[in-house]
Amino acid sequence: MQNLSLLLKKYSVPFLFSALGMVLIIVSLTSKQPFEFVLAAVIILICSVFLFLSVSGKVSNSITNIIGGSCLVIAGYAFYSVVSTVGQSIEHNANYSLMKGLAIRNLKDIKKAQKEYNKKYNAYASNWNELIAFIELDSVARIERKGSIPNRKITEAERDYLIQFGLYKKGDAIDNKMSPKEAYFLSKSDMCPDELRTFKMDTIMVSFIETQYTKNNAYLTERKQNNYGDFSAKNLRYIPFTNNKSEWKIDTVMNVSATDTVCLFRIEGVLPISENEGAKADEIMCLGSVENRDEQLTGSWEDDELEPELQLKK
Repeated sequence: MQNLSLLLKKYSVPFLFSALGMVLIIVSLTSKQPFEFVLAAVIILICSVFLFLSVSGKVSNSITNIIGGSCLVIAGYAFYSVVSTVGQSIEHNANYSLMKGLAIRNLKDIKKAQKEYNKKYNAYASNWNELIAFIELDSVARIERKGSIPNRKITEAERDYLIQFGLYKKGDAIDNKMSPKEAYFLSKSDMCPDELRTFKMDTIMVSFIETQYTKNNAYLTERKQNNYGDFSAKNLRYIPFTNNKSEWKIDTVMNVSATDTVCLFRIEGVLPISENEGAKADEIMCLGSVENRDEQLTGSWEDDELEPELQLKK
């Protein structure tokens, strides 16, 4: 029993090193690990072999100390390289996610601006200067409503009055409750019901940048929660993480058909950070189309978000 205790004490350290080396080698063979990790595992296993030889008297202590010390230094450096590589990978993934999220956010902002520009001028902005000037300086129409709409259907007399505004035809069924448009016309009429005496609905002009971006609390909260920084109309032209050196390419064309003429636009750019670390950055993100009007205001990320706005294209 005493001999067994001595053997355990004698070979416990070499055994622990060999067990650690075997476990690390198994891990490296069963999972994808960097070369430095595999090297460290092999070195630890070699070190354990020399420890066995040393305690059994096959190799002198001085040789074991030199070789073992060297192996441990190399293994330590290898593990340090692994940890450093993992840190770099985590940073890469974080930067990629932030870059892509900000790119999508900016393209959504551009989409919103182009929609309002088209609504006001019946065309899309053809260059960045036009679009940025519109965002920063222009105003857009908004409906301001005061008072409440009666929670009831209109009467037949009210329906007949609304025929002149194209809302009904003679004898049309009255199926739904009063709409804002119906309430507006009735509030202006001589037959205005008592419930609509204080009802008002007017079109006012408001600052586009304030209502959509700089004073929109929901929008500002989203940017803050996602670390997108403050909104800047001038920065919309630049692809994120390019230090304002690479711009989104913007194109507009007039699509002429037998029935009408439609302005189309497309915005496209290559994201500067690849999804996989070390790979070539070739991920294209885009919004709109200059060929198909059905794809206007759709983009390349919609499959990722399951929403009809953009779809990732590589």
